[in-house]
Amino acid sequence: MRYLNIRLHWRQLSVLLEAVILICVTFFPHSLNPLANSLTSFACGIQVESFRKIRNRGAATTMCIGNLRNGTENLHRFLRTHDRKAFYNALLFYGIILCFIIGAVLGNFVIKRFHEKSILVCSALLFIAFFMMFVNKEQK
Repeated sequence: MRYLNIRLHWRQLSVLLEAVILICVTFFPHSLNPLANSLTSFACGIQVESFRKIRNRGAATTMCIGNLRNGTENLHRFLRTHDRKAFYNALLFYGIILCFIIGAVLGNFVIKRFHEKSILVCSALLFIAFFMMFVNKEQK
């Protein structure tokens, strides 16, 4: 019988830790809101530190301003030089911003439906991301 031999990358562990923290925070009573806020901020900090780059380009995964600047800079470079790499970089950064917008709209609907338990949706998405990190695209 073969044993499952899976090695976790530290980024996978960080996503797993974020998901677990957010699940725990969901069930805190309102009297522990300061602790819940601190732990949620800690989970965001883990996200910021763990995922500084996307496709070897510096990108922010928890805020938009830097991505907007980088996307616009690359778009300007493409319009000026017709450099295809700059165009694809612009698409990457604007795609990240589009994901923020979609997340904000969907988050609004989820909050109206689930109220304080909405953070469980974030945990579910983090678990999906965690398992997606096991897919090795280079082997395909």
